[in-house]
Amino acid sequence: MESEDREEWKKEVKNEKNRFDTYNALTPVKRNKVPNGTKIMTSTWAMKRKSNGKLRGRLNLRGFEQRDGEHFVSTSISSPVTNATTVRIALTMLALCPGWIAVIEDVEGAFLQGEFTDGEEIYIEVPQGWEEYYDDDTVLLLNVPIYGTKQGASCFYKKLVKTVKGKMYQRSPADPCLYYRWKEGRLVMMLSWIDDNLIMGYPEDVDQFRKDIEAGFKCKFEGPLKEYVGSKIDMTRRESGTEIKITQPVLVQSLEDEFNLPEGKPPKVPATAGQILITEPGGVNLDKKGTKTYRSGTAKLMYMMQWSRPDIYNAVRGLARHMAMPQERHLKAMQGCMRYVLATRNRGLLIRPEGTWNGREGYKFRIHGRSDSDYAANIQDRRSISGGRTFLNGAPVVFRSATQRFVTLSVTEAETAAGVMVAQDMMYVYRILTSMGLEVELPMVLEMDNKGAVDLANNWSSGGRTRHVDVRNFYLRELKDEGLLSIEHVPGVENDADIFTKNTPYGIFNKHVSNL
Repeated sequence: MESEDREEWKKEVKNEKNRFDTYNALTPVKRNKVPNGTKIMTSTWAMKRKSNGKLRGRLNLRGFEQRDGEHFVSTSISSPVTNATTVRIALTMLALCPGWIAVIEDVEGAFLQGEFTDGEEIYIEVPQGWEEYYDDDTVLLLNVPIYGTKQGASCFYKKLVKTVKGKMYQRSPADPCLYYRWKEGRLVMMLSWIDDNLIMGYPEDVDQFRKDIEAGFKCKFEGPLKEYVGSKIDMTRRESGTEIKITQPVLVQSLEDEFNLPEGKPPKVPATAGQILITEPGGVNLDKKGTKTYRSGTAKLMYMMQWSRPDIYNAVRGLARHMAMPQERHLKAMQGCMRYVLATRNRGLLIRPEGTWNGREGYKFRIHGRSDSDYAANIQDRRSISGGRTFLNGAPVVFRSATQRFVTLSVTEAETAAGVMVAQDMMYVYRILTSMGLEVELPMVLEMDNKGAVDLANNWSSGGRTRHVDVRNFYLRELKDEGLLSIEHVPGVENDADIFTKNTPYGIFNKHVSNL
């Protein structure tokens, strides 16, 4: 450890040893006592500074060294986490209900509290930094599936589900990491992102949920919600309503610290208006170092666009298409996007829902979506771009920008494909809410700015020029006939989904981004 914080990191390495001892995670074994032919694996350290400034060191097994059938069973390694959409839905519900609170209950050393389920025996060499605690001829037998093991997340998840359901909470069929319970007409809910549990509801219900989790695990109460999944969350309650702002200041700062960005006046938009990134014939490909820089930077921007910066979504979608073989022009575009983010570092995702909710039954939530497309603008493959956003009670919970997976043959077909994508997002939000016994105002409204696509979705007629659009239209038409969806027209100048399909000039961009 050669960093300026090496002494602090050494303390964290010792803290991790104490955590392993607390959960009896390891059994020392003399090397000559290990069964013949047993593979002794190695470990590595994952160290980072969290967004709250705290240092975190975690010992990880090198899971790629594990052998199927000996160290794990390939059918028992899958484990889900909740997703960004569910988190935003929950935060919108929190903002709507003045009486609700939100807290974080962290399961300490989560994987260390899991349990092997298939009789595995895994031996590891003494980890770096722990040599002073063991003899030279000692190896360590894992008693629990530590971080890095292929089955570690699955073992912990199974135990968490068993614990929560054992306390009479229900698991949502729409999101396997969303748990809830109705008690005396009040809803309490929990989202799990591995070991970080976000619990929200009325104070007395939240306290009970915490006690129920603590009955099965050793936990650390982190207090009121201030950070989740690497994002800083600030909530302000006023008489006029509640605002929740999601930012990622540590990640934003890393762009400045880790990338040699050019100086000068920063751009006002994340990408030049009208810019479409393609692979230029005869263009200069980046070398190995440049390619690594490009991939690392684009990955950071991708994580940022998903959680706190939807305004860069379309620009980053364009960057992500060139991860395999980036060129110099792609690197310059990435740097421009980073400079924009740094120039607007105080910007974040704002959740400001309209109205209030008392956290009880009988209330109807409102889901509203808008879609748009950019037809065949990419001259290399003529794939159109689908864009859209979904609001819950006026707050953004889903935003998308995606290259269509097929070549559309008309603007109407491209707009229809975008509409289907947003309709699917709206149905997901609908299922999350209704899976918990909540009600949604029907029909939900989907707005599109192409009159032909709107008319096609609202009518069952089919002509020769639109026969090829039928399959996707059937989805929209059936949702409409079931009373779930109303498909309406919105003027193009008012369609804020536009910024998810193309790189727009500053005036248009600034107008639409204010809704996010």
